[in-house]
Amino acid sequence: MRRLLSVERHQKILERVASENAVDFASLADELGVSSMTVRRDLHILEEAGYLKTTRGGASAQLVHSHDLLLHPRAMDQTLAKTQIGQYAASLIEKGEVIFLGTGSTTAVFAQFLPNDLDLTVITPSLPHASQLASRGIEVISTGGVIATADLAQTGVIAQETINRFVASRTIIGSGGVSKNGGLTEFDQVIADINRSMVERCEEVIVLVDPSKGGVTANYRVAGIDIVDEFVTSSDGKESMQRQLGPAATILTPNG
Repeated sequence: MRRLLSVERHQKILERVASENAVDFASLADELGVSSMTVRRDLHILEEAGYLKTTRGGASAQLVHSHDLLLHPRAMDQTLAKTQIGQYAASLIEKGEVIFLGTGSTTAVFAQFLPNDLDLTVITPSLPHASQLASRGIEVISTGGVIATADLAQTGVIAQETINRFVASRTIIGSGGVSKNGGLTEFDQVIADINRSMVERCEEVIVLVDPSKGGVTANYRVAGIDIVDEFVTSSDGKESMQRQLGPAATILTPNG
């Protein structure tokens, strides 16, 4: 039997959750042909994306998102795209790096896939990302600051001052929208301000963006696309993203 890729496992898990409302570790592990530990990791990634809630013995559906999955298959496609993007981007990180990590669901998946043994230092305004990484023994510097958004991002003067004390090898962020003319944009001003600070204080900028964000211009500008060294998108999103951003943009996908 062919071993399923993580993206394929996530799709099967979401299909089960959407149709049954609750699933357990044992039956998922048996169906997918993987260990319970692998299933737990998959469920936590999908929980970060907001599509289920882990329970003592498995997972249950988030009511609104489960309904979305049943009525709008595109919602599932976007979640799977984020998994693919996060996993591939994590594979680009090298031993001993100091990285800035932004907030959001795609960067949450990236954090889940970061190996524990790379001797990394991760500086992040995201409380959930900081907690998840620190629990695995990865060195984390939390920026501190005012918690001003629903995704528990730390913002304001304290966060800015912490970021300004470092120069990172890379900044890894998501984006509310990306377009050739609008650049990198966000729907929340405080997130735009934090992201701007991080991209200005690193050697390389990587933006994780699922295909639905291409051509979107949100309210608050972070930077022009020329500041980005690589955009990482899903395997099926490269062509459309290249059209949106132009031939000069470097776009990476898991399949090249």
